[in-house]
Amino acid sequence: MTWVPCQRVVRADIPLAFRIRGIEASAVICWPDTTLNGSSDYSIDFGALLCCGDRIVEVEFITGGGQIAWSSVFGTLATAWIVWFAPGPQTVVATVRTSSGQVLTVSVGIAVQPIPSLIPPELPPYAPNAFLLGPAIVPDAYGNPLIFG
Repeated sequence: MTWVPCQRVVRADIPLAFRIRGIEASAVICWPDTTLNGSSDYSIDFGALLCCGDRIVEVEFITGGGQIAWSSVFGTLATAWIVWFAPGPQTVVATVRTSSGQVLTVSVGIAVQPIPSLIPPELPPYAPNAFLLGPAIVPDAYGNPLIFG
């Protein structure tokens, strides 16, 4: 599988100049606006927060304004496919666990416009970097553990 998230990717860290001025990460980490019932893949790059040789082994996304179809790991990116059901400002909380046991949590904001999307979304059942072998989903070549469905 060659699909890799390339749009709607935000960094999990903020520049030092922002932190010195007391600006919270949640104020500057935002995905581009979307529409009601719109859906797409959304990613957070944790690369700047990972230690030498560390990698993401588990990811969890939580949001109150949308439905998460799937979540997965693409190298240093934590990615989820989300469809938005509530208009207005929404927050997504992403938590990852690394191979060294470190737990990192980031909140990302997004504005959902009250204008509905023209085409109703079809939620993909599985992440594009996974394939099925019976009831097991085997991830792509990043060394992530097996996911049983």
